[in-house]
Amino acid sequence: MTGTGKESQDAPTFTFGRNWERFVEKSFSDERVEISRKHLLDFLEMPDLKGKYFLDVGCGSGIHSLAAFRSGASRIVSFDVDRHSVKTTEKLREMAGNPPHWQVLDGSVLDEAFMAALDPADIVYSWGVLHHTGKLWDAVRNAAGRIREKGIFYLALYEKTADSAYWIETKQRYNRSSRATKLGMECAYVWRTFFRGASPRQWFNSLRYIFTYKQSRGMAFWTDVRDWVGGWPYEPSTPQEVTDFVGGLGLSMRKVKTGEANIEYLIARGDG
Repeated sequence: MTGTGKESQDAPTFTFGRNWERFVEKSFSDERVEISRKHLLDFLEMPDLKGKYFLDVGCGSGIHSLAAFRSGASRIVSFDVDRHSVKTTEKLREMAGNPPHWQVLDGSVLDEAFMAALDPADIVYSWGVLHHTGKLWDAVRNAAGRIREKGIFYLALYEKTADSAYWIETKQRYNRSSRATKLGMECAYVWRTFFRGASPRQWFNSLRYIFTYKQSRGMAFWTDVRDWVGGWPYEPSTPQEVTDFVGGLGLSMRKVKTGEANIEYLIARGDG
């Protein structure tokens, strides 16, 4: 999977699509779409996406494709290798009235023939996806290959840290565990991260963060907790590794935003 040895190759993978399916069933709202839309446009530094072709690589829940639709994108292509994610994105497309300029496909970023058949896009978007493919750099290369001249690539990847080896072991263990054990691991992660040893003020701030979590890209707190604790395959990278790699592809790094587990990158082809 990620080249970390036989144990990691044999580890079960996380059910990303079912997690997104649950998110749409239990947490979807127009407010969340609007938050996602604002985050998207703010990072792209654009007032809207009118006249833009938006390619959503690993569309997950489909909420960001819907945000692109509501931002006026003239064409949207969303795809995912997980059939549950494809189904969930199709559901959001139906909610939007089945617009003819929004296409939802079943495909893998690692399938070079599939990728080559996609038209190059003005905006290639892949948030928190490619580090879960098991072949990070192949995935980045294939996705970047769909940026048209003067186009941009909005990419978000997990950051490599001193704790990455611990998380590899944790994610493997999570995916081999029973449902009850998985829930216990999720709760233990939240306790250790937000509450253990915290002062009353820190407890208050953590609770406020959890209950207002949707302000972060429109996501749901427990959906992202499950994704983080269980998300396997897992292949983090440093900003320097990403910058060097895309530079080798003839692309330029326009912006890097740190501060969360996922680092956001804005990458350009030509004068994009």
